Amino acid sequence: MPITICARVLSIGIPWIDACLVGLSLIAAGVLPAADVTTDSDATAAEDQLKQLNDRTIIGSYISLDTEWDQFKHGTEKATWTATGLWGWPVNDRQDWAVRFKLPVVYERMTEGSGHADIGGVGDVEIGGGTAFRLNNGWRTGGGIELHADTASNSALGESVWRLHSLWAVGHDVTKWLTLAPAVEYSQSLAEENDVASQSYLELSLPTTFILPYDWSVGTKYKAKVDFENGDHWIHTVDVGIAKRISNIPLVLSATLEKSLSGGAKKFQISFTITYYFERYRSPK
Repeated sequence: MPITICARVLSIGIPWIDACLVGLSLIAAGVLPAADVTTDSDATAAEDQLKQLNDRTIIGSYISLDTEWDQFKHGTEKATWTATGLWGWPVNDRQDWAVRFKLPVVYERMTEGSGHADIGGVGDVEIGGGTAFRLNNGWRTGGGIELHADTASNSALGESVWRLHSLWAVGHDVTKWLTLAPAVEYSQSLAEENDVASQSYLELSLPTTFILPYDWSVGTKYKAKVDFENGDHWIHTVDVGIAKRISNIPLVLSATLEKSLSGGAKKFQISFTITYYFERYRSPK
């Protein structure tokens, strides 16, 4: 029944995934049995799953469905539903490996009178792998590499490039309730189609996670991007999000608002994500 309800909402178009989020929350709260006692290990698992939304140095296997809505200044709206699967496995007590796969489905609605029809289809697939190290109880580091493939069913729904994306991050638990996870990312296109320009850019980001009582969290991120193919142009963005981990199952519901500080065609971006973790992240002994 819940799958049928969500499928019905998705078939309507862009507005809105809220019904699925609410439905899943009610199902989790009302149908599944409540946890009798919250142990220290349960609390640690919940905190790690909330941190993993912003911290690339924490690896836990999961599947997720992300709904992203972009509003552009000229009136065009775009919705992207991205199914993601990440599988992680431990090498030893200090190191984990992971592989990740992303499959987006995109729908773009044009403004009235633009002369262009609305379009929808599969976007660009991404696949990658990485590793993370637990240095001690408060410090972690890790990184990886990802391939962005030109697989969109319509060139307007993708970027028309094959691109390699690399990342390295450091995670630090400043306190039990505050985590910083600065990251450095570099992307370079390997091949371009449809007369698309070559891509080469560096991204510096500072994500923070505030752990709140009752398995809630607030996340923020500042990101600076320098575009080497566009006169070393800098782009600055900030986003803020809130997340809730369901108490009796490893399910996290989150919402994020992103805003550019450098102008551009995009006015803002809103994302809603449902993440289910298959196993709890193993804390160091």
